[in-house]
Amino acid sequence: MAGLQIGMSIEAAEQSLREIPGFVPPVPGESRNRGFAHYESELSISVDFDSLGVVRAIELFRPEKDVQVVFRGVNLFAESANTVISQLAEMFHVEIEDGGLNITAPSVFIGLWRSVLPEDSGGEEGWHFESVIIAAPGYGS
Repeated sequence: MAGLQIGMSIEAAEQSLREIPGFVPPVPGESRNRGFAHYESELSISVDFDSLGVVRAIELFRPEKDVQVVFRGVNLFAESANTVISQLAEMFHVEIEDGGLNITAPSVFIGLWRSVLPEDSGGEEGWHFESVIIAAPGYGS
């Protein structure tokens, strides 16, 4: 993620976000949340930080093209959600919540999300995860 790291300052994280190829700067008058960036690939990245400005989580939203998001050899957005779950479960303890909408691997502080399951969408949506978050230990508790 081009130098993004848990524990870095929000200022350094925002600089790193701007340096990722395909960065789309806000248009004049556009308001973006601090730590949010959007890219030509339709990838979006959101950095969460604490009251001291220290990054505690990085969330990536599914790109439409030209970008692969790979964690320990698993292509998180290109592979089907079921394949991602199976591959992560071979390496880590995986917790499946909400019938498969939310997946976490707590030992490596990663979570994946999709808004709908394929069987609930008429088969059009839900085949892939829509976002992944990597967080510092204790995030969300």
